[in-house]
This record gives sequence, structure tokens and C-alpha cells, in this order.
Amino acid sequence: MESKTISQDIEALERDLATLRARVEDDSSSFATLEQQVAELRENLLHTRESVAEREARLTEKKKELAEAKQFEALAAYEEDLRLQREAADRAASAAGDFLAALEAYDDETLNLRRLLEEMRKAFGRDERVSEVESVLKAEPSELRGTWEAVLAATKWRLDPDVGEKALTEDLPQDLQELAQERRRARIKEYFGKS
Repeated sequence: MESKTISQDIEALERDLATLRARVEDDSSSFATLEQQVAELRENLLHTRESVAEREARLTEKKKELAEAKQFEALAAYEEDLRLQREAADRAASAAGDFLAALEAYDDETLNLRRLLEEMRKAFGRDERVSEVESVLKAEPSELRGTWEAVLAATKWRLDPDVGEKALTEDLPQDLQELAQERRRARIKEYFGKS
């Protein structure tokens, strides 16, 4: 009786052992599969990282090529800059002509006013109307002095090629020096903005 019990225990243990061995084999197979998948994932990750690094390098190179191409195109498109400069020169010449015509008209009116003053002095002597005209003629030079100085300073360096822009701005009053500096900065920004 005791041998029968022992035999049953042995059979149960053998069944348990067979089940455990089957589980070990399944788990080993699953583990091997997972290890293979991890190895494949590592390899894929390595390839992906290499591809990312390669694409980043290509992107950096392409951006550099684009910047160089834009700069070259801007330099090669100098005809547009020449055209714009010629148009600006034409506008400046036209404005200078208008200015000279306005200046001549102003001079004519000033001469007429001086003649009128002489006639008024002869006709009225020293009265309030004569004093008013004299006052206007005396105040005019000081009122327009800043304008004449600005015009002179703006054109002086163009007449003498040896006079540099720095020397020009040093002769200007502080507010006009600041204006000249702002315009110079704007031209520089505009130039580099095109490139």
C-alpha cells in the first residue's frame, strides 16, 4: 500500500516536473525571442540615430548652400541696384532743380520785398508798416540759417571727393549728426537685408 502511494507521488512529481520543464522551455523560447527583438530594436535605433545625424548634417549643409546662393544671387543682381541708384540720382537731380527754382523764386521775392521797403520808406518814412517789413527781412536770415547749413553740409562732400562722410558729419550740429548716423545704419541694414 505504501508503494502505491509512493508511486502516485512519483507520477505526480513527474507530471509537475514535465509541466515545469515545458514552462521553462516556453519561457526560454520567449526570452530568446525578446532578446532577439531587443537586439533588432537596438540595431534599428542605431540606424535611425545615424540617419538623423546624416539628415541633420545634410540640412546644415543645404542651409549653408542656400545662404551662399542667396548672397551670390544678390551680388549677381547688381543691375537692380544700379537701376535703383540711377533712379535715386534722377530724383535727387530733379529735387535739386526744384530746390534751385524755389530758391530763385525766394530770392526774387526777397529782392521785391527790399525794393518795396525802399519805396515804403520814401512814401511813409518811419512808420509801423515799414518797421514790420524791416523786422521780417532782419529775422529771415537767422530763421533759415539752419536750413542753409543743412543743405550745404549735405552737398559739400559730394562736391569734394576727398571729403569723407565722417568729416561731413563732424561739421554738422548734433541733431543732424544723429540723423546722418540713423540714415547710414538704415542703408546698411537695407543692404544686408537684400542679401
